[in-house]
Amino acid sequence: MIKMFELNDNITIKEYLVEDSPVYTIDNFYKNPEKIVSFLLKNEPEFHKIDEYPSFNSIYFEDKRHEFKYDEVSKVYEFLKSICKQNPYTDGEEIVTNFFKFKKNSFNDYTNNYWFPHTDYGYTAIIYLNENDFYSGTNLYKNLNPNEYPATGAYWTPEHYEPWKSKEKFELIHSIEPKYNRMILFDGFKYYHGMNICNDDYSGETYRMNQALFFRDVNYIDN
Repeated sequence: MIKMFELNDNITIKEYLVEDSPVYTIDNFYKNPEKIVSFLLKNEPEFHKIDEYPSFNSIYFEDKRHEFKYDEVSKVYEFLKSICKQNPYTDGEEIVTNFFKFKKNSFNDYTNNYWFPHTDYGYTAIIYLNENDFYSGTNLYKNLNPNEYPATGAYWTPEHYEPWKSKEKFELIHSIEPKYNRMILFDGFKYYHGMNICNDDYSGETYRMNQALFFRDVNYIDN
C-alpha cells in the first residue's frame, strides 16, 4: 500500500546557484499529490496568528495554516536533511502548510509591494500544490534596509498588520517558478523571501496551497 506522503521513485535533484547559494528543485516529488491535496482540503486550516493584534487577516486576505503531527512526514524530513545537511527545526513529524487568498482591494497592492519578505530558521522546503500555477512561486530578496528590517526578529510590526513591503526597500534577486508537485529547497536563513503575489489568481475562492518544511541553521538563535 502506497503511503500518502511517499516520494516518487528515481527522482531527479536539480541544483543551481543564486549568487553563491544552492537552490534545489525536484519535480514530481510525491507519488500521490492528489491524495495529499484531498486530505488537506478535508481538514480545515486555521487562520495564522489570529490572536495577533492589530491584524487584517480574515479582513483583506486569508492566511491560513495546517500545523499538526503526522508520522509519515518524518521520511520526507529525513530525505531533505540528506540534501541540505541541516536538522529539522522541530521534531520532524509536523505537517505545515500555507493556504492563502486575498480580496481585490487597494490594501493588496502587489504592483508596488512585495508580500512580507522574511527570513526563516535555516533551509526551507516548499512543495507547490496548485495545478496550472506558473506564476505565484517564491521570491528571494536582498534587504536594502537592514536597520529597518533586521534579519533577527523578522516580524518588525505584527505580520498581518503591514504584510506588504515597498519594492523600494527590497531588491528581487531571483524568482523560483512554481509547478504542481514541485519541491524547492533554499537557504531561508540567508535570504529574505516570500510568496510571489503578482496577479489576481488568488483573489477569489481558490487558495494558493503549499506544504512547508523548515530546517535549522547552526547560527540561528531563537528570539
